[in-house]
Amino acid sequence: MQASDRTLAERYARALFACAVERGEQAAVAADLNACAGALAGALPLLRDPRVPQAQKKALVRDGVQGKAAPLTADFLELLIDKKRFDLLPVVARDFEKLVDRKRGVVRARVRSARPLSPADRDRLRARLAAFAGAGVEMDEAQDPDLLGGVAVRLGDWVLDSSLSGRLENLKEAIGGD
Repeated sequence: MQASDRTLAERYARALFACAVERGEQAAVAADLNACAGALAGALPLLRDPRVPQAQKKALVRDGVQGKAAPLTADFLELLIDKKRFDLLPVVARDFEKLVDRKRGVVRARVRSARPLSPADRDRLRARLAAFAGAGVEMDEAQDPDLLGGVAVRLGDWVLDSSLSGRLENLKEAIGGD
């Protein structure tokens, strides 16, 4: 995806967010966007095809999200079709979710660990990440046996790697190995 598309997706997300906040529906719209992006992922090639009439695309989207999306979200999806920007939906959904999190004072952290974290370790990590980020932290956890031990955390643009495999890689680089 080009930088101009990312910028455009961010603008769409901000505009939709402003409308959703005005109506008090930001959480519902965020859930709708993610559900719709998933439900319509298989139809993206058809929705991107310029030979398919707009009316057919709109009908496909209406059928795909029927009962799953609030009116504001359904109108937004039709707007994306009208503007020939439906392929931006996954990026708009991600950017919208970031705006909702920012409004709530929360950041998301993707945590990978070799083994499941104990409740005490999870709480201690969340507290340290909250102090680092200056905001509340919601953690998405995943197991990755390739880490060998420790954790690797992605918090926005920051990557904090205290895994055993990460430390071994750093040691390898420090002694000049390939």
